[in-house]
Amino acid sequence: MRHRWLTLFSIFFVTGIVFFFFWISIQPIRSPKKKITSSEPMETVSTPTVTFVNPKKGALTDPKLTIIEFGDFQCEPCRDVAESLDVLLRTIPDVQVVWKDAPNESLHPLSTPAAIAAHCAGEQGKFWEYHDQLFGQQVLLNETLFPQIAKDIGLDSSRFQSCYDNRDTLPLVKKDFEEAKALSLSATPTIFLKEERLVGFITVEELIGRVREILAAQTK
Repeated sequence: MRHRWLTLFSIFFVTGIVFFFFWISIQPIRSPKKKITSSEPMETVSTPTVTFVNPKKGALTDPKLTIIEFGDFQCEPCRDVAESLDVLLRTIPDVQVVWKDAPNESLHPLSTPAAIAAHCAGEQGKFWEYHDQLFGQQVLLNETLFPQIAKDIGLDSSRFQSCYDNRDTLPLVKKDFEEAKALSLSATPTIFLKEERLVGFITVEELIGRVREILAAQTK
């Protein structure tokens, strides 16, 4: 009887090992997710630059003031400031808002993937719609949500998915991130009003008041 149990145990043990290695062999090979890594350090700068690749809204031609926001899609104050900026544009429509990415991967693991997804939407002309959805669904944010948002706002889903899977827009995110480092940004959101920088949450009343002061000074 003892030998019989030993024989059965040996059969089950060997069978288990065979199935384990078979299961390992059929698993797909997953490529590691790309994260932002620092390249050679940039020279320190005092003000950000704006080029044609940066998403813009508001007055797209001849704005009286360009407001540059460095943000993170998992940052709660960034979500609140995004709402304040929308109110600002409705109140003072002749200013321009520019978005730049400053993902904090140590605190927000989905900040870079979300930024990549938003710029993939931008490839189809819908960065801001995607931007608004990311902030609107911030508490639910996960990678399975990204293609659903793309579908909800009417993107070509296969084109979006290809862009996202291949990380086609990562260079745009990385460029902003490197610039944020060169500017010695300490937190998000950081808003630039010309040479002035506002760090952290700011109420819509404070924001509108400060913009009006700058515009008034420009006309003197």
